[in-house]
Amino acid sequence: MGSLMIRIVLAVVATTAVALFARAENVSAAELATAQGTISIAAAPTGMAAPRCADLIVEARDANDNHLMAQAHPALDADGACKYALSVPAQSAVWLHLREALVSSTGTVAPAAPNNAPVAKPGAPAVRAVQIRWTAISPNTYFFAPGEQKTIPLSY
Repeated sequence: MGSLMIRIVLAVVATTAVALFARAENVSAAELATAQGTISIAAAPTGMAAPRCADLIVEARDANDNHLMAQAHPALDADGACKYALSVPAQSAVWLHLREALVSSTGTVAPAAPNNAPVAKPGAPAVRAVQIRWTAISPNTYFFAPGEQKTIPLSY
């Protein structure tokens, strides 16, 4: 009788976990928004060339931990304006960042310590750290409603 009870409990736990995961996936897929707009490129200083529209990348980053959530390469429209559009998660703080695509995003990166933690030296005592996260509200932090299409002009 004991093994039957264990099987029932395991079946209930597995079914509940699958149902919760499936529900979370459906909710997250429905809660996307669109950020779009025109990018104005300032004149370059003397002796330097201004980047072309195709040389830029628009990134959407989480304002809590700065991880990359989406990126897009802008393109020239029929009127010659540099435009971008990308999908971002709704109901979260998002930073929009514009940078020049100087290095391919497919390159390799040297491994780093997790969470920028200090690397322990051999024989040193173990160190524990607590990372505190908060949402930084700045001029480039945006909040999106589900399904919203927000026009945000960017400049470089």
